[in-house]
Amino acid sequence: MSGLDSYKRIDVRYLHRRKYLQSGYYFSLSWNCGGEPSGDIRVAVGDDCLTLIYRFRDYSEEWQDVRERVYLDWTRCNYGGKRPWFKCPGCRQRVGILAAASRLFLCRHCYRLKYSSQLETDLERAQRKRDKLRERLGEKEWLKPKGMHQKTFDRLRARLIEAEMRADEIWCMDASAWLGRLKRR
Repeated sequence: MSGLDSYKRIDVRYLHRRKYLQSGYYFSLSWNCGGEPSGDIRVAVGDDCLTLIYRFRDYSEEWQDVRERVYLDWTRCNYGGKRPWFKCPGCRQRVGILAAASRLFLCRHCYRLKYSSQLETDLERAQRKRDKLRERLGEKEWLKPKGMHQKTFDRLRARLIEAEMRADEIWCMDASAWLGRLKRR
């Protein structure tokens, strides 16, 4: 099963930050995979919706022109302003991201997609946590980065040591289980 990250996505927050959601505005988006272009889409903005214009082909079928209408919904923010949402064309729920796992851009719930982190094994999750802490502490994780408070450094170092021990523990349990299965053969 693939995670949401492996599909072309449109994020309404990205569009809003770049001021693309103004009626009458027309723009295009493109995606890359491994540095190579992997798709593009044209978008026309109406008063309360976006019209997505793109081409789609499923495996060996012919290319199809697709015009998909996606409605917008706006909610008020507590401290002023308003926040945009897509109304998923499939389920009509308010969502921030639409993905193209098939012909249409729908929410992850309609396509039953999970986030990549939900597909990780315990070991991968522990290693990701460890790597994030290492990145935050810098190249020389035993030296306090300039500008970091000593208390913060000490807390992060303790969390890094725990994360390393947890990753090692999970790796050992996985290796032990793997060896046990190998012996039974």
